[in-house]
Order: sequence, then C-alpha cells, then structure tokens
Amino acid sequence: LTIICYIFARKLLVNNKKSSIMKKILINKRDEMVVVYLDNLAYLLADGSYTKIVYIGGMQTTLAIGISDMEKIITNAFTKKPSPFIRLGRSLILNQSFLYSINLLKHRITLSDTTKNILHLELPKPLLKKYKNMLVQKPANIQE
Repeated sequence: LTIICYIFARKLLVNNKKSSIMKKILINKRDEMVVVYLDNLAYLLADGSYTKIVYIGGMQTTLAIGISDMEKIITNAFTKKPSPFIRLGRSLILNQSFLYSINLLKHRITLSDTTKNILHLELPKPLLKKYKNMLVQKPANIQE
C-alpha cells in the first residue's frame, strides 16, 4: 500500500484581489485518487484502519488510511501558518475554524460555517471538558 500525497494551493481572485489560498491534498493510491479540500474539512473520524472525512457541507468519504497517517499528512500541509486542526482523543481530528459551541450537558460540539451548514458531534464529556478548558486558557488556539 503506497500513498503519494501532493500538497498544493491555489490563490483565489475576488474582485481582482488575492483573497485566500485554498489548500488541497491529493491522495493517490493504486485503485483510487482522492482530493481532500482542507479549507472545507470539518472533521476526521477514525474507523479502525480507515478514516472517515466529513466536510462542513455534509459530504463524506472514507479512506483506507489510518487517522494517525492522516494527521501527519495534514500537519505537513501547514508549513507557513499553524494548522487549524487538533487531535481530540484517539479517534477525532477537528477543524477549529468551524467551532461554534461546546455543550457539556448535552455532550455535544457544534461546528458551523455561520452561513447554512451545521454539524453536531456527540463526544464524551471528559474529552469536551478538557478541550473547552484548553480553549479558555489559550484562546489563541482557534485559527481564523
């Protein structure tokens, strides 16, 4: 099993001004090629030796790559600025750019792009509490 990853960025022009860079990862395997759009990626969830990728719009795909390998690939994609992705526990990588709320009583984290897309994740209370406390102590961890 060989995975070749290409990290590339494309500058977007809005009103003839450079507005942002869209980060993508191309994962090429023997039988499949998948382009992962990091800017729209809400979270990754481990499922054994597979990783479920969920975009903020709700689109999902599953890759035959472990979450630890995906974490390394994503970390390598962010060389010039800090990664907005954070590992929570053994099975979740979260894009903090979409963090909207953490509700400890409902054991729920809500992700949103503040337009029309909302995702809810049910997580263990101790994990949510630890993450919430980390954010309160160091609010600079949330990337814009």
